[in-house]
Amino acid sequence: MPSARLIGSFIATSITVGLTWVILYYLAWVPLSETWPEFWSYFTTYGIRLNSLTFWTLLVDVFFDVLIILVIIYGTIWVLGHFAAYASRYDYFKSLMNTPKIQRWSVWQRVQHIIMFLTLVITAYTGFVTMFDANPTWREFYINGVYAAAGTPPFFLWPAQTGPVPLMILIHVWAGIIMGVLVIAHFAYYGVRVLIDLAKRRGPILDRWPLLRFYTWGFVKYIVARTIWLFKPSHKLPEWTHKYDPEQLFEYWGVYWGIAILGIPGAIMAVWGPSAFDGLAFLFHTKEAVLAVSFLLLVHLTYTHFMPHIFPYNSMFHSGKIPEGIVKEEHPAWYKQLKQQ
Repeated sequence: MPSARLIGSFIATSITVGLTWVILYYLAWVPLSETWPEFWSYFTTYGIRLNSLTFWTLLVDVFFDVLIILVIIYGTIWVLGHFAAYASRYDYFKSLMNTPKIQRWSVWQRVQHIIMFLTLVITAYTGFVTMFDANPTWREFYINGVYAAAGTPPFFLWPAQTGPVPLMILIHVWAGIIMGVLVIAHFAYYGVRVLIDLAKRRGPILDRWPLLRFYTWGFVKYIVARTIWLFKPSHKLPEWTHKYDPEQLFEYWGVYWGIAILGIPGAIMAVWGPSAFDGLAFLFHTKEAVLAVSFLLLVHLTYTHFMPHIFPYNSMFHSGKIPEGIVKEEHPAWYKQLKQQ
């Protein structure tokens, strides 16, 4: 008989996958079905017009909707494939979770993770509730109130406003600023350290900084092998995975891309309002937000916390430690390095 943990994992996974597909339908598929005819009509009439904001708006709209759909399709395969693999060997992987723990995250790394989590929740909540506030149901979650800036326009963070700034927007902007500052500081700190190591020829650099493995051909080959493994568990995986697995590498670097695509248009809108560049900034900001939330809900939350042997959540979130058995099984390159130390 399946254990309560396995049943809970199945229910939680079903909920997150289901919610993500609801997001896909309403925020990607339906918009794409409306925008694609407009884009195709424009393209067949005028061709590629790089100097036209209309062309770029339609192109970005279509591109993001297609990207969201593709990411969710593959993310679903990734999540359900891993769920099936872990569930079929539940007792084995559960035993690995009970092995001695190895420190993986420092206190400061955990603090950064918590700050990112909190700012993400705040920006997602305030952003989506604001975007859909015309809907009576969503309006129930709206935080009322305004920030009345002193003096005449331009107002604080929003010169395009002709009146007080809604409190909801102010919370959204400040949460985004905190998130952006954290990401920039993180990237600058570790980027400088990597450059110093390269300058002083401290190596091998990929062992010292395993996050850089994302930019190697080995990452691509491992993703292909892992995808095959999802359908054929007997397929042998290369011992490539170091401290972070492919999903974690993708997610880590995805934060930088996401912050750039979200943050730059967000900063533009904070100064000139959502109509900046004929709404192109708003389009980038909102579409990337949908992509980010979809990926985090489907892949990060489910794969990281809801897999059968991990459910209900991954304790590394607060402890910074990972079971040695999991390291040996899923991070063989890192395990070998640890044993050599």
